[in-house]
Order: sequence, then structure tokens, then C-alpha cells
Amino acid sequence: MRYHTTVTSGLQCIARLARASPQVAVIKSPLAKALQVAERQADRYPTIGADHGTRTALRRVGMPAVQLVILPPDNDTITLVLVANVPPDDREQWQLALDPDWPLRWRNYQLASGPTGAITWRLTEAIREHYRKRINRLITGRGGPPGPGERPYQYPPETARTQVLLLAEHLQRYPGLAGIRRDVYELAQHSTRVWRSTHPDQLYPHWPTMPYLPYRQPQTAPLSELDGVLK
Repeated sequence: MRYHTTVTSGLQCIARLARASPQVAVIKSPLAKALQVAERQADRYPTIGADHGTRTALRRVGMPAVQLVILPPDNDTITLVLVANVPPDDREQWQLALDPDWPLRWRNYQLASGPTGAITWRLTEAIREHYRKRINRLITGRGGPPGPGERPYQYPPETARTQVLLLAEHLQRYPGLAGIRRDVYELAQHSTRVWRSTHPDQLYPHWPTMPYLPYRQPQTAPLSELDGVLK
């Protein structure tokens, strides 16, 4: 049993599998029981340990072919994602990975279909709204309602510009998957609109272009070594 050691590796793996295996079931496990939980899933669904050719043959005849993706740990828990072409049984809570109302979500990400139909990841609506509000505060002011006769507190333009660009730099740390890059671009456009409406005489902060992230080979490690890795 192996887990993905980086966020990018885990996200790319699920996006690659989701087209042929659009059904997912999410299992949360304490780190101390992760190997036990993973082995239990492998016992339930033998195709987890099967080779690619066997799973492809099963999918062609409409039989369930289940795979297991173990994402990087998050503090003292770890997320295991079962992916399958059709739900094998009702022992797990299966859902469509690209359900328009409730897509697969993990941390700040949700699975999505891009304009061309390619499966990618984007930032969740909650985190996008968080960053929009943060941009608004950085540009238009903060500190609560002004008192009688007072103007709302507002950063000096150079301070506001610096703060916005620091936020832009922070967003560059997200994986440069297509959907995430589109979200960051939209946040940059939002920043420019708010800036121009409040600082019409000041040069707006020019956000850096988020680089495209090409496909990379999965980065994994044995799940049995997880305790040692974390220590």
C-alpha cells in the first residue's frame, strides 16, 4: 500500500482516474489505523491489487473495477479515496466525482470539468469567496465601521499594493492545474476591478502569471513508513 507524498501527485492521480472511474467513495482514517483501513479495503475489493489490463477488461464488460488513492496526511488523519467505474456494492457511500451540486472535495480543492471537458481541480467556492473578501479588505480598508465624522480606515496605496502582491505570491503556491489557474486568474481580475474603482489614479497591482503544471510521475511512499516519515 502506497500513499501520495505531495498534494500535486494525489490531485493529478485522481483527475487522471476520474474519467474511466467516475464513482468515488471517501474514507477518513486516523493515521494510526491507516494501514489497517487500507488493507481492509483491498480485501473487500480485490481489483485494488489487480493490474491495469485486468481492470480495463472488467470495465469493458461493465464489471466493477475499484482502485484506491491515498492522499497526503492532514495532521493526524489521512484520506483514502476509492474510485470505480460503477459502484461495486453499497458498503461505501459512493457519489459521482463530478456531481454538479456536490463534487469530490478535499482540503481547498474540488474536482471539476474544464471548458474542453478535461477533468481538473479548482479551488472550492468557499476558499474563492475567502480570497475575494480578503482582496476587498486589503484594497478598500479594514478595521470595522468608522465612528461619527470619521472616514473608513484604508491602507496607503503602496501598502495596499504590497499586501495584494503578497497574497498573489501566496496563491502561486497552489498546484498550477488548469482549473486552479483559471480561479487565480479570476481573482487577479477581481483585484484589478476593485483597485481601479477605489484607486483610479494609482497603478493597479500586476499579478504574476501562474505557470502551467505539466503531468508528473506520481510521488508515493509505502504507507507502512508513514509514522517514520511524520516523525
